[in-house]
Amino acid sequence: MRKKKSRALLLFNIIAFSVVVIGAVLLCIFVFFKVGNVTFTSDAGYDEADIRRVCGINEGDNLVLLETESREKVLEHRFPYIENAKIVKHIPSTIEIEITPAETAFSVACDAGYLYVSASGKVLEIASQPCEGTTVVLGANATNTKPSETITFGDDSVKEVYNAIAEQMTKNETQNVTEINMTNPYDLTLTYDNRITFRFGNMNGMSYKMAFGLEMLRQMETSGEITEETVGSIDLSVVPEKNKAFYEEDRNAASATPAPGDAAGRTDGTDSTANGDGENGDTANPTGDTDGITDPAADDSGDNTDDSGDNTDDSGDNTGDAENV
Repeated sequence: MRKKKSRALLLFNIIAFSVVVIGAVLLCIFVFFKVGNVTFTSDAGYDEADIRRVCGINEGDNLVLLETESREKVLEHRFPYIENAKIVKHIPSTIEIEITPAETAFSVACDAGYLYVSASGKVLEIASQPCEGTTVVLGANATNTKPSETITFGDDSVKEVYNAIAEQMTKNETQNVTEINMTNPYDLTLTYDNRITFRFGNMNGMSYKMAFGLEMLRQMETSGEITEETVGSIDLSVVPEKNKAFYEEDRNAASATPAPGDAAGRTDGTDSTANGDGENGDTANPTGDTDGITDPAADDSGDNTDDSGDNTDDSGDNTGDAENV
């Protein structure tokens, strides 16, 4: 009988102690952990009072129970130039609002002018002129022009092309793309630094074409074949099928006379190319492979064999030599 009473008393004491502990915790939560200070990490150019008002955080709010995710989304939607917002709680009484400003990466032509768009695809604003230092996109037919929304296009294939180019630009940290022209879906072009034109042909294999072209350009710049003054074009239209690209220097750039070639700017095969078979005086595939589905960053040290029989310079040919790719 005494053992039963002892066990019951012990159980009662445990329960009472637990109630006291829980009560103390709740007391701390509801009484002591109150919002007393709100700090900001960057502001994207917006007034801190406006940010604080929109996210609805006030002094005296319960810090522990304060919901943050929905407030972060509200800030990102309400302020176009906030790319990301993060609300961090610091016990006992501080809220930190971390702001990542959005930066204009593209100026997309539309009926109303130009959409300023971040690298992630967020529409920032509409303006009458392109944003200085950004990539101008032509012929994309943007259908969503609302600030803070994600840019959309009337054609899914255009969306794929845009996303593929934007992804490769971000991945390769390419900052000098001047223009992307999608007006003609069979002659898509990209202009690098106002002087080197990538000719993609149609929309097929855009991600690989873009990666191939950027790697080829990098290698030619490293070798010195392309300098800061060089004007020319890289034809990437057959990269997915033949794993080769054609480089042609425009030595008459000052007179703006187009080099001989077809409507897509391709030459008759006597120009310099990048592949892996030495055909037509061409050079190794800059990806270091020949299967057409390689990593453009792959080592090509084994592919740059110089074919002395193919490197003859034709003084009557306006084509630049890409032998050092």
